[in-house]
Amino acid sequence: MNADDNPIAAFGSAEEGDEPLKPYIDPTLFDTIDRQEQKDLITPVFDAITLAGVDYDLKVQDSATGKRYTLCKNDEVIEIVSMDKDFTDKLIDAIERTKEE
Repeated sequence: MNADDNPIAAFGSAEEGDEPLKPYIDPTLFDTIDRQEQKDLITPVFDAITLAGVDYDLKVQDSATGKRYTLCKNDEVIEIVSMDKDFTDKLIDAIERTKEE
């Protein structure tokens, strides 16, 4: 499905609108990682969270140097990362490490 098929422009929701990843995009990085590349890095993380279960959550907060992403399991912090080329691998590895616990 793509944005032309709609369901809120391919997988947004009525609450989130048609840009569900917008809060996770870090504009301070556009010189090195553009908007689409950031979406491409974030999407597999949400896929892994969905498959891992409701125990996981990815929170984002602004900092003076850009956004910080906090992966939590049952509200316990597992990993804190910033956006870089290894963003997806770091978070998926953290999910895999903690799945068995």
